[in-house]
Amino acid sequence: MANTDWTDEALIAGIQTGGNAREEALKRIYLLPGLRETVFRHILDHGGSRQDAQDIFQETLVLFDRNLRENRFEGKSALSTYFVAIAKWRWLTVRRQQGRYTDITPTHYDAEVESPEAEAIRTEYRQLFQEALGQIGERCRDLLRLYQLDHSMEEIARMMQYNNADVAKKEAYRCRMRFRELLENNPAFAALRES
Repeated sequence: MANTDWTDEALIAGIQTGGNAREEALKRIYLLPGLRETVFRHILDHGGSRQDAQDIFQETLVLFDRNLRENRFEGKSALSTYFVAIAKWRWLTVRRQQGRYTDITPTHYDAEVESPEAEAIRTEYRQLFQEALGQIGERCRDLLRLYQLDHSMEEIARMMQYNNADVAKKEAYRCRMRFRELLENNPAFAALRES
């Protein structure tokens, strides 16, 4: 029976229970009125495109789900506030990696500083991954996102409308191999791995 009274506690319980309860809770969060708009507005107001906003929203959903399953949410705010905070933090991280934002605070002086080379390499990897994801097709991208969210093959089969879990497993394998092949056949990726 569907839960019609989605309190923050019910959403957390659903995600931590797993299976259908997790799927329903994540769907609820995904469709939460105003949540997507708030995240999109923040990204657009801070130098991002609509595609950036869509990517950040998806990445935030993954991080949010993982944090709740690992009991990292301390309950000091509403879940929607927590979700938006993750999105803002994620966008700030992406902007820093792209070199479009610099924010020096006293904590930076105490923190271990990563070499500019390492940061540049990580940015290049990210760009190559995004390129490859753009080439594998929307259906494969969606499947890999669900896979990354730790959905079972049964859940993926149901959500992607495959006949059964075996078909979903084969498709996931095919998509992963296609993604890997695109990366490995990219001369820039090979050069990065050798550096």
